[in-house]
Amino acid sequence: MEYNPYAPPKAKTEMSEISFLREAAPSRPVAVWLLMACLLALGLFFVIGAAQFVGTVFTHWGEIRNFGLLIGALAWRLALIAAFLAAIYSLYRGHTWSRWLGVTLLIAFAAFSIFRPDTTSYANDAERAGGQLGRLFLFPLLFAWWAYALAFSAKARRYFSRPSSDTA
Repeated sequence: MEYNPYAPPKAKTEMSEISFLREAAPSRPVAVWLLMACLLALGLFFVIGAAQFVGTVFTHWGEIRNFGLLIGALAWRLALIAAFLAAIYSLYRGHTWSRWLGVTLLIAFAAFSIFRPDTTSYANDAERAGGQLGRLFLFPLLFAWWAYALAFSAKARRYFSRPSSDTA
C-alpha cells in the first residue's frame, strides 16, 4: 500500500492512546535520593550498634540486674531503626509531610556539624581557621542549598505535591 500525502491523519480514538491527558509522574529529585542514602547509612550504623548491644547483653547475661532498663534500651534502639526506615519510606513515596521531615533532618545535621565539639588537632593557625570556616560557614551553606533542593525547588514541589493516588 502506497503512502497518500493527501489522506487525513489517523485520529486516536481511545482514551488510553491520548498521552497528553495523563501527566507523567514527576521524577524524584537528587536531593531526595541523597537524603535517603544518608538516612540508610545512619540506619545501618544503628543496626550495627543494636547488634553489638545485643551481643554484649548475651555475653554478660548473668550480670544483668535490671531487665526493665535492658528492655527499654533495646526498645529505644529498635525505635530509632524503625524511625529511620519510616523516614526513608515516606521520602521514597513522596508524602507531603516527608518534605518537612527532610528539612528538619537537614537542620539537625547542620546543627550537629556546627555545635559538636571540635577535637581535630591542627598543625597551625591557618589550618584551624580553614577548619572553622568550613565548619561554621561552608557546611551550613551546603545544608541550606540541600534543603532548598529537597523542599523548595520547582522539581521538589512537583514531586511532593503529587495527588495521593500517585503515592499509594
